[in-house]
Amino acid sequence: MNRRGALLASAALVSLAAPARAQTSATLRAIGPGNDGYKPVYYGMRAGIFQKYGVTVTASVINSGAAAAAALVGGAADVAFTNITTLVTAHNKAIPMQALAPGGVFSSDTKPTAAMLVLKDAPIRSGADLSGKTIGSVALGDTLAASIQAWIDQNGGNSRSVKIIEVPASSIVQMLEDERVSAAVVNEPAVTQALATGKVRALVNTNVAIARTFLSSIFAVMAPAAEKNADTMRRFAQAMHESTLYTNAHPADTVDLVASYSGIASDIVAHSARITAAEYIDPALVQPVIDVLVKYGITDRAFPAQDIISPYALRRR
Repeated sequence: MNRRGALLASAALVSLAAPARAQTSATLRAIGPGNDGYKPVYYGMRAGIFQKYGVTVTASVINSGAAAAAALVGGAADVAFTNITTLVTAHNKAIPMQALAPGGVFSSDTKPTAAMLVLKDAPIRSGADLSGKTIGSVALGDTLAASIQAWIDQNGGNSRSVKIIEVPASSIVQMLEDERVSAAVVNEPAVTQALATGKVRALVNTNVAIARTFLSSIFAVMAPAAEKNADTMRRFAQAMHESTLYTNAHPADTVDLVASYSGIASDIVAHSARITAAEYIDPALVQPVIDVLVKYGITDRAFPAQDIISPYALRRR
């Protein structure tokens, strides 16, 4: 492991066994940000679904999807819950990262699971009002950041005049009050937690500027490692599918679970917009993200979405 990988391993507090060879009891180390979209992993662990498929999964939480991907690349994890943007960027840098299981799917027809927040009395109503402003995002160079730029441009503003900075979800309200940012975009359950203070309001879910429906996050693996442990990866993907079907259909059953790993109170989680995960990785749900990332210079080359889907991902029959 290189020095960066060692530091990431230490930061993530991960010191677990490496995956075993196919056809044996295997351990996979999962890592990701502690938002609602991570729940199929924790539910699968609690309900024994992974064990049913002959896989032991250990999970840890890290600040962002980009940090999770860095841990994956550095060898500190075997599966990373990360955003589509990180995967796309990695692909264009010849980093052999692939999507093994789907994460959250955005749909403009459902209750928003992300939102741009502003102070309750802020005179901000459109993209034009944000030109020249500083905007917070839970991560830089990702899907949310791209959606901020796209929404501003589609609503009368100039995204090139905007400065986007990374801010922790827990600090959003304070940073808005201190006028360090004029607006900030976060995911659930942090949105509901911030709204509960009564100090902020939700302006828009900026994801609508990308597409009406798209895959926003995935569970990624490194292609060489996946190839060496192909059977384990297939079984992990099958277990994730089963866990996802349950957590999508029974959100109330995972309230305390999400609270336990996110650090957000159960009552806040219960009243938040819950993330629905895709059942399969559909290239048509990934392509709009690739296209908008190229448009805003977050990545430099478009390509077919199928290129970043693992051959061991579960396919719709």
